[in-house]
Amino acid sequence: MKSDLLLKILNISNNKLKEDAVKMTPGGGLKKINSKSISYTERHRGMWFRPEYDLAEIQIAQDTDSYLFKSIQKKKNRFLIAGWDVVGQDQEIVSYMRRRIKEIEYVSKKPFELLVTETFTDMCRYSNAMWVKVRNKHSSSGKEREEVGGRKIEPVAGYFILPFETLLFKTKRNGDIKKIQQKTPSGDYKEFFPSDVIHFYDNKKPGFAMGTPELIPVLDDIALLRRLEENVEALIESNLYPLFHYKIGSDAYPERYSPAGIKESDIVRSTIEYMPAGGVYISDHRHKIDAIGSEGRALRIEGYLEYFKKRVFAGLGISSVDMGEGDTANRSTANTLSKSAIQDVEAIQKMLKIFIEFFVFDELLMEGGYDPVAEENKVEIQFGVIDKEERSKTENQTIQLWLNNLITETEARKSLGMSPELELKKTHFEMYKRVLAEMQKNGFSDTRPGGSKLSENISRPENQHGKRIAPKMNSDKIIKQIQNKVNNLNISFSQEGESGEMIEKEILLFQKDVILKIKNILEKLDEGRHGGISSNIIEDSVNTVIESSYKRTLEELNIIKAKKV
Repeated sequence: MKSDLLLKILNISNNKLKEDAVKMTPGGGLKKINSKSISYTERHRGMWFRPEYDLAEIQIAQDTDSYLFKSIQKKKNRFLIAGWDVVGQDQEIVSYMRRRIKEIEYVSKKPFELLVTETFTDMCRYSNAMWVKVRNKHSSSGKEREEVGGRKIEPVAGYFILPFETLLFKTKRNGDIKKIQQKTPSGDYKEFFPSDVIHFYDNKKPGFAMGTPELIPVLDDIALLRRLEENVEALIESNLYPLFHYKIGSDAYPERYSPAGIKESDIVRSTIEYMPAGGVYISDHRHKIDAIGSEGRALRIEGYLEYFKKRVFAGLGISSVDMGEGDTANRSTANTLSKSAIQDVEAIQKMLKIFIEFFVFDELLMEGGYDPVAEENKVEIQFGVIDKEERSKTENQTIQLWLNNLITETEARKSLGMSPELELKKTHFEMYKRVLAEMQKNGFSDTRPGGSKLSENISRPENQHGKRIAPKMNSDKIIKQIQNKVNNLNISFSQEGESGEMIEKEILLFQKDVILKIKNILEKLDEGRHGGISSNIIEDSVNTVIESSYKRTLEELNIIKAKKV
């Protein structure tokens, strides 16, 4: 039902704009230019070809090797937890962009955040990713637009990710893509035009059709480490059960023969063969039994395993701490060792930001009638912070630059990742500090000798352990005051029977109500919102709460007493 309603709304909006398509191109009609260089893909002579690297090998390694799988997963989890948001100078344009993304999510039945996360995963393992656009003017509120050549283009209704390992390319001499084909192992295929796909890439060499996957060099290291581990397994199996060497006799005491002419060694061998597993062999002093094993003569393999494991971790861009091998590393060492993985995630965030803003947001802006080249129309995707410790240092440095008048407020807010425009009415100064200043100005300030310093000492007492946020309340005095009120109520309304139970219940409610309200006052003081108010005003507030609750309870008890009469 909701789907039909949304489609009807989209159809109505499209019918209003159907008469003339928007002639919107970036920069007011700038014409596209092509590269004059010759690409390495020219050797395919316009025929279909697979990319330069075997991505199926990476996919198999990811499914079979735990180090590779966990390294990708840990980077993806950091990216997912950081999140993202759409920001810009013009809130109207930002709202338009968010609405278009919601429409795309609704008609494609896939959250945009999930699509971006899947793209990040492909960038981690392949250093490449591909989106295909679905254009449909009946499933999008965007407008049809007209290119410089006069060709009309329908608005984008959805984005879907393509498995990059199934793609084939057909390019021009300069490397520009003519067509892309998705071919499955079953033989089914589908072709796409360059205008209907978005190719995300990293580490792309000039003249190549795709970026170089950063996991390609580490695959041999992973295979070598696994072979070494298999050899260690064989070594353990071969030395798990020791070989026993039996010596019978010596030059001084040679072996003997039995009366039946059987050698003593044959008798011992026959005895051991038929001896039970837990049996004990007893002999004289001429017999000697040795257990033969590696006895320290085998190759020490630990150093080799550690070396090649470090090679694998370095190739994956992670540390042993990231994989849970903390050893004796403290917090500072762990943070330093994790920098590599953090920087890798931030670098991929930056690449995704470039491609999404240029190939996704700019096209959606044109479909909304906005010129993406104009600075005031710029919309950005802002990813969350991965390295929070480093971010905190940068924020403190920016604040210091602003406090020392080296940068403007707009520059400081941009550096902090905030909107340049400040909502002054919602700042802490306007909502709290100005109000407190006006309260003190209107008679709440301390006018005794000593002035504001004396007021500060009273409102925020200080000792050798530091300064309190608010004055300390005398809890014994408050409890005694509440107890006196309770005693007065018990004396004045001492009853028996059913009305007596109701009176007792009201008195208990009075106690709970007073304690809860006083607790709320003290919590607000601990939050530091009223640190400048003197102790006299705080005590007055507590007394007011007690008196108002006492007055309400008196009224309720008088009503109960009147009903009984």
